[in-house]
Amino acid sequence: MCPLKQKRELAIIKSVIEMVYVCDNCGFLFSRAEAQDRCPDCGGRMVRSANAVEQSEFVSQVAELLRDGREPEPRFPNLVETEISMLNSFAFKLPATALQIDSETMVDVLVEYGENSADRNELIANVWARLVGGGTCRFLMPVRLPGQEGESRRDQVNRIFAALNENGTFKVKLYDFVAAQLQGAADGVDRT
Repeated sequence: MCPLKQKRELAIIKSVIEMVYVCDNCGFLFSRAEAQDRCPDCGGRMVRSANAVEQSEFVSQVAELLRDGREPEPRFPNLVETEISMLNSFAFKLPATALQIDSETMVDVLVEYGENSADRNELIANVWARLVGGGTCRFLMPVRLPGQEGESRRDQVNRIFAALNENGTFKVKLYDFVAAQLQGAADGVDRT
């Protein structure tokens, strides 16, 4: 590496060391120009200035990113071999009390769905959850349903929603996610 380029990179890194923060909830290290009270990754409020060890770790991560950014040529996918799938999504909010959890917390549930590329006769949905206002989104489970030729998107959404409503595993996984998020917030630790 050219000595001038290395000095410039060190100057850039040194200028951000003073603005490095760590989230004690999820461990995310980040740099911002102003003091932070909320983690940009998990949304937690357990943010503090990084200590010397954490600053050193952050510098190593930034240096690695700078090195990785110097690939001789960009890599592109082979578009001839790429299969494009069309996904649709819907979301709904659910109060934690609907899960028998004594909390005013609301949960966002996001469902991506579409035709299964491996089996065109199957409708597949991926179910994700996050606390409203939180930054951590977790995959809960897939839902697989038989495909129905000519079915409208509205009918697909209704079938997926009905399947979730009747699925005990979904309710258990959603309960476990919310309980872990709330317990982690109470303990100051991300337990998911």
